[in-house]
Amino acid sequence: MHLLNNRLGRLTALIALGGAALYSQGTQTANVTGTVVDAAGAPVAGVTVRLTSPALQGVRTYVTDATGKFIARLLPPGLYTIQYTKDGLETRKITEQLGIDQTFSPKVTLSKAGGAVVEVVAAAPAVDKTDVKTASNYRNDTVDLLPNARTMEGVALLTPGVTAGVGGRVQIRGAMTSGNLYLLDGQNIADNAYNNRGVRTIDDSIEETQVITGAMSAEYGDVDGGVINSITRSGGNEFSGSLRWELSNAAWNATAPLQDRNKINNVLNEEKTLFLSGPILKDRLWFAASFFKTDQATAGAITYNQKDVYGLWPAGTNLNGPEGLNAGYTATSKEIRRQAKLTWSVNQDHTVIASFMNSSTNQINRNYSAAELRSLVPQINTSEFWKLSWRAAWATNFTTELNVGNKKQNLSAGGSPNGESPFYTYGIGGYSNNGIFNSADGGDERDNRTYNVKASLFWDAAGSHQTDFGIDYYEGKRQAKNEQTPTGFIFGVYGLNLATRQAYGADVWTYQSGSGSAKNYSYGLYVNDKWSLNQHWNFQLGLRFDKYKAKNEGGTETAGADGLSPRLGLKYDLFGDSKHIFGVSYARYNAKVLEGITNSVTSQGNPTEIDYAYIGPFQPMSLTALQNLALYDIGGTPTYYNDPKLNVRLSNDLKAPTVDEVQGSYAYSFNYGPMGDGYVKVTGVYKKWKNLIDYSVGNLGTVSDPTGNPIYIRVWNNNPDAQRKYKGLELEGSYNRNEWSFLGNITWSELKGNYEGESTNSPGRGEGLNNFNVQDGVALYDRNWTTPEGYLFGHVPIRMRVTGNRTYLNSFGKTSLGLVYRFDSGSHYSNTRNITPRALGGTSTVADPNYDPTRAITDTNNPYLTNLSSQFGTTATQYMDQQRGAGVYNAASYLDLAITHDFPLFKVAGKDVTAFGKLIIGNVFNHQQLVTFNTAWNSAPQAVRGGSVNSPWVAAAGFGQPSSYLSYGTARTITASAGFRF
Repeated sequence: MHLLNNRLGRLTALIALGGAALYSQGTQTANVTGTVVDAAGAPVAGVTVRLTSPALQGVRTYVTDATGKFIARLLPPGLYTIQYTKDGLETRKITEQLGIDQTFSPKVTLSKAGGAVVEVVAAAPAVDKTDVKTASNYRNDTVDLLPNARTMEGVALLTPGVTAGVGGRVQIRGAMTSGNLYLLDGQNIADNAYNNRGVRTIDDSIEETQVITGAMSAEYGDVDGGVINSITRSGGNEFSGSLRWELSNAAWNATAPLQDRNKINNVLNEEKTLFLSGPILKDRLWFAASFFKTDQATAGAITYNQKDVYGLWPAGTNLNGPEGLNAGYTATSKEIRRQAKLTWSVNQDHTVIASFMNSSTNQINRNYSAAELRSLVPQINTSEFWKLSWRAAWATNFTTELNVGNKKQNLSAGGSPNGESPFYTYGIGGYSNNGIFNSADGGDERDNRTYNVKASLFWDAAGSHQTDFGIDYYEGKRQAKNEQTPTGFIFGVYGLNLATRQAYGADVWTYQSGSGSAKNYSYGLYVNDKWSLNQHWNFQLGLRFDKYKAKNEGGTETAGADGLSPRLGLKYDLFGDSKHIFGVSYARYNAKVLEGITNSVTSQGNPTEIDYAYIGPFQPMSLTALQNLALYDIGGTPTYYNDPKLNVRLSNDLKAPTVDEVQGSYAYSFNYGPMGDGYVKVTGVYKKWKNLIDYSVGNLGTVSDPTGNPIYIRVWNNNPDAQRKYKGLELEGSYNRNEWSFLGNITWSELKGNYEGESTNSPGRGEGLNNFNVQDGVALYDRNWTTPEGYLFGHVPIRMRVTGNRTYLNSFGKTSLGLVYRFDSGSHYSNTRNITPRALGGTSTVADPNYDPTRAITDTNNPYLTNLSSQFGTTATQYMDQQRGAGVYNAASYLDLAITHDFPLFKVAGKDVTAFGKLIIGNVFNHQQLVTFNTAWNSAPQAVRGGSVNSPWVAAAGFGQPSSYLSYGTARTITASAGFRF
């Protein structure tokens, strides 16, 4: 789906257009490769071709060769006018909007001079026949007219095959949310830990965003999902700018069922954005800069999610202290962002671009599972990036691009440095007495550096070719003590009483952090040839080589591997007129090896944790008294031990995960005159992952902790049992009639497997598919009870997005309407319950004919069981009927509306100054819909009481009922913005 400016006119009979190619250059540029012929169809040499654009510094001038061709490379995206002149022939002008990665290929017929300049507006084919990849381009000024988020993620979620995955992050065609590549002005801005966007952007500074979802060229590596690629505005020969206020207030919104309006703060939240661009030296040096500031306030309250099966708190628990249950607070966030860009045209063939952006967010009362008000913490987030590019056209058939960039992030949060430790209450969850983390530990630094160079050669042999050669380099650095507490201790308790500030002691968690930094490196070499044989056949032939390695704080290599990934595809134009186009492709992608996994054998982000049991008196004690370390078995046998440098290891032959993708498509473009024009495209895709990285504990031996106790080793390896498969059918299209433009898509898809691999706050978590299920080669239980195959998170069988917009001119200015319709079929959930390892192991005879009861974990004298609970845990998760994702929530649908009006005010130096206002109404009809509900099941009975995996399943209280107002879809929301433009 493409959100582009409306066409400015229709094609005349004086011009014939060839195909428009989309090249995966990754450098955010566009191309024009045209041909000029006479009335008889013979090529015309010596035609002067002038390219002008508000996005272009100066005028680009070219002359057609003996074949009637000219080539203009490395053009900044924008609206272009192309003028053709030659003595004795009429002058022609074409206007066309060029977007990221697009190549416009007009074929122009020049007749004998008639004395007039003929101006036409070219319309490139709706569906490109020369490029294999599946991509959608979104211009920010068009997205701004819609009731839709203007962020990179917001526009990506309009794209077929894209949905919200784990943690609400962008998931593309079944990959984990960490499988995407985020680029801003060509710089990798991914968060090192989550691999989603790690730099905050300013929406008004964005020019265009491209989303690539499949059949990617060999230029793209470290990706198995998709590419989200944005470019910022570059400035121009005229000054332009805007000032925008965006306003929101939770009190303006409708309430969902079960929501208490009295608990909604009537607080106006403001976002202010200033954008300014223009020339420093006309046609030579341009600037663009923006500034963003916001103060946000959100009402919150202390809540607890965990109760027993009867909906009650554990015995002795009293959470009703003045700072405890239902205590209200206001979370505030103050943020500033800055952005700047310089574009220098050395001459027509050489351009240097420098980009910079940074942000700082200061949050108060951040809730990290706080059980009372004093456990809320402050947090400061900073991010920045800079990028330097040099684009050079050395000849009409040879260009190069050189890019150097750097991205930095730092997250710092923590409890009060008052000498008090946090307390964790078993049975209800949540931290009391103080907040977790330590704001004085230097923060969590997640930085990267990138270098890449690309050369493109354009040549003819059995058709025409664009052959790209490139080298990519990535260096990621993680420096994070990640201290979990201001004091180095967290105390576990039972029966918390906030009224008396007493509890029963359970254990103490001790932490030791390490210094230094861990680094990850990725190197890529690629060659990719786009070959246009004739008007019917177009091919992509690509091959990429990737190598990665990881090093710990001491510089020792801890993992490394390499691999090849071919990229093959073809497009076939049935009649050579760009109306009926068939496509097929095969690609193998080497996914990014997540730094959260490779860093798991370092101290960066992974402090050593050693837990010791409480040995004091069994009686309620004050939280102050419970911080006496003499009450714990420190120096004795740990109840839990994890030292990433001791009992965590990476396999010596760890490979990058790969995914094989097969894609087929058919597209039909139409123009029925007064009835409208547009296109329809259907795409089928199948993806299967291999070499998924998972960990195993309990099957691969032990090491001794400092006290001599055996500790099971956690080993990360490529697990052949890990499965992840995706298949999808995408139907998309556009329709334009009577100044209305509609774009839409429907995706039918299926995502199945047993490997989720991530959770909301744990990227690269693995699944532990084979944990503790084998002892000395003997299976202890059937892992299909704990990690079965089925539907994975992000499986949305039917997903629909439709947008529409129209602009009306009137005596008061210009009014624009924007619509977005969203439909998502019910997501799937799993029926699960807690079960003890004894009950789990007691059924090994069902699945394993070689089951040996003398070795089973039901044997209380088995030393295997003695150390089991410290690392396996006291409970495991059992899936009903060995099925993952068997339950289905309800579908959700919304219609959103945006109304924008521009008011002309006055002129300054010949430029129009306008005021504008925009109103966005989300869920305009306030459709109240129950989307999710309680799906909890009671724990299985203890094995000693006859419990087993075959014990009857008993639904928990409230099963199938809404848990809170959050179980309902978002009620009607209202936001507004206003400002000035010139």
